[in-house]
Amino acid sequence: EVKLFDSTGATTICLDGVEGRTITKILEITGGSDLSERFNVEAVGGKVKPGMVVCIDPRKPGELVVSSRAYDRTVAGIISGAGDVKPGMLMSQKASAADGEHPVALTGRVYCWADASSGSIAPGDLLTTADVPGHAMKVTDRDRADGAVLGKAMTSLERGTGLVLVLVTLQ
Repeated sequence: EVKLFDSTGATTICLDGVEGRTITKILEITGGSDLSERFNVEAVGGKVKPGMVVCIDPRKPGELVVSSRAYDRTVAGIISGAGDVKPGMLMSQKASAADGEHPVALTGRVYCWADASSGSIAPGDLLTTADVPGHAMKVTDRDRADGAVLGKAMTSLERGTGLVLVLVTLQ
């Protein structure tokens, strides 16, 4: 066990070598900005890459698949690491159902592939899965969006496809 103390002698950081645990009041991470968990992800017609939207795979418990249909209520997150934004905290448990190859952002800021063919995307727009594999789109049908929202756009996309910064807030 390793402990660090402040000027009053109070423990501020404790590193527990037995459990591999860090105990502190505030943990500031400056190398990334999302909370990700590792998952195995099945590709749909290509390679899995950062920024792709992923959904729960109904055929493989605990695993994900690249999204492929609009307003998919099994949406689970976005593959982290697209653009210049990296994962801030990456969780996994080796050799268990909570392990995998790809970091999937469950909350926080992350770049996402988006398709503006159903409407241009502006900051604040709710986003959901698109028919284009691995892409998000602007929510235009609130009834279909219930349970299929992956987050809010923080940047714009006027037309075509491209990366949009998203605040991941699954709903």
